[in-house]
Amino acid sequence: MNMPLWFSNLLFWSAQVALLVLAAGFLPRLFQIRQPPVLLAYCRSLLLITLVLPFVQPWHRLPTIAPVVVLTDADTIRSLASPAPAVTHWHFPGMQVIAEGIGIAVLGGIVLRFALLVLGLVRLRRFLDASAPITDSAESAAILNQMRLTVGASAEFRLSANVDSPVTFGLAKPIVLLPESFLAMDARFQSAIACHELLHIRRRDWAQHLVEEIVRAVFWFHPAIAWLISRVRLAREQVVDLEVIRLTNARKAYLEALLEFTTGQARIAAIPAPPFLAERQLVERISLMLKEVHMSRGKLIASFGVISCCLAAVVGLSARSFPLKRPPLESAPESGGGGVAGGVSGGVAGDVSGGVTGGVNGGVADGVSSDLSGAISTRASSDIPNVAYSTIWIDTVKRGPMLRQVRGLGTLVAAKDSTNLVARVTLPASMAVDLQPGQPAAVATEKGPLARGHVSSISPSTSGDTRTADVVLDAVPEGTSAGLKVDTWIDIEKLDNILYIGVQNGSRALPNSAASLYKIVNDGKEAVRVTAKLGRTSVNTIEVLDGLQVGDKIILSDMSSVGNAERVHLTDEQHVRKQ
Repeated sequence: MNMPLWFSNLLFWSAQVALLVLAAGFLPRLFQIRQPPVLLAYCRSLLLITLVLPFVQPWHRLPTIAPVVVLTDADTIRSLASPAPAVTHWHFPGMQVIAEGIGIAVLGGIVLRFALLVLGLVRLRRFLDASAPITDSAESAAILNQMRLTVGASAEFRLSANVDSPVTFGLAKPIVLLPESFLAMDARFQSAIACHELLHIRRRDWAQHLVEEIVRAVFWFHPAIAWLISRVRLAREQVVDLEVIRLTNARKAYLEALLEFTTGQARIAAIPAPPFLAERQLVERISLMLKEVHMSRGKLIASFGVISCCLAAVVGLSARSFPLKRPPLESAPESGGGGVAGGVSGGVAGDVSGGVTGGVNGGVADGVSSDLSGAISTRASSDIPNVAYSTIWIDTVKRGPMLRQVRGLGTLVAAKDSTNLVARVTLPASMAVDLQPGQPAAVATEKGPLARGHVSSISPSTSGDTRTADVVLDAVPEGTSAGLKVDTWIDIEKLDNILYIGVQNGSRALPNSAASLYKIVNDGKEAVRVTAKLGRTSVNTIEVLDGLQVGDKIILSDMSSVGNAERVHLTDEQHVRKQ
């Protein structure tokens, strides 16, 4: 299938960005860099690099293919400038149609995102018109004026019934919309909130937020860009958090103020202004404020030197693996029509009469035999099934520590003869064999981690398929009530120096069994069937006892579609099957 050049370049640029962001997200964790100002500059620079990446790398120009003229015994001339299109079934759309459909979807998404951005600005204006100013006679007015002097920024504070979290916007005349509950808050909370919003105004963060919204609207289809923008915003909020604590010297009051706005973000989610607290940022923001983060200047410079070298290598590798291409140069028409006419009239008249009889009988016969042998080889090779990389999940066999865990779903219930809460979870009976009271557990909700705890009791083993376990929680956040659905992970044991491999999410690997798997060979072009002996299992991993070695790449997806094939071809845009 012929892929349009623009579509190929879009896919290859997307792959380059994905590789770059993947490496860039891993390296700061590796070097334990957590300073918010440094991470903010790092993420901004990385976002800029992803946008200018097409302009700073060499583009490969496609080769110009000259037409080859072949004379047959029927005096028919055909051009071999491009190979004949592959025969396809009528119900499969061509690559051109698929690319056009994806292109329309991408453009439609961009238009929709910009429309939502404009609607968000209109909604923000309506919130402003419906808000009321805080009068000078109010008790909060003195606190707000004091914070204006402390921060060195000026803004108008207004009360709005349409927001349940502080919202800051505007450049020439900044506005801070506060929820109506602000006036009833403790003075310490009011000072912390006002300081936070005024710092955003002093830094002109709303302008940066709008630029990020525009970038996100244009590249809405790329998850790496969205993730990178989210990291920029998290680092910016962490910078402001630390500055608030420095100016107010009230860490506890500021943390409590943050927790006041952990719920009720729905009404401000659709407006283009950063909320006082995004729920998905809560854990990381609070974690940073509760611990000291320090790294010497020399170590920081050395770490970023290594990171820069690694990212430069990733950029070079991705540009080589996924090169952007230019269309071929158009060949200029050659002069000398008289020579061509004379050559054709003389050459065809003299050479064809003698050359066709010998050339066709010899050259064509040789060509046909060569083509037939190639076709026979192709037909024999086509008996091996094809599997696209995009449809399979691959993991590498590793050696090291393996934490055995079991996972169960359930709800919070009141403990017997106590007001404490217990997580009552249900697990498959086969996974609960090694459960014992006292084993540590982590309990989470759909919003994130909830509490740590330990197993207190396990239901007796019966002929049923499930068992029930109670997990006593060490401490739960205030306001947590019974009936909340929870996801619980229980630690069984930690195994050292174990050969293991991942298990695809949702699959059930049988312990102490033999499994038929496909191992990738031939530089990633093929996979062959092997038999491996498996041992102890966990939620996401399983022990390998025999049949595999460290570094083997194994397909862990369902391969029933290829039947009992002993070998399969692996194909995608970078691994085209050669036959």
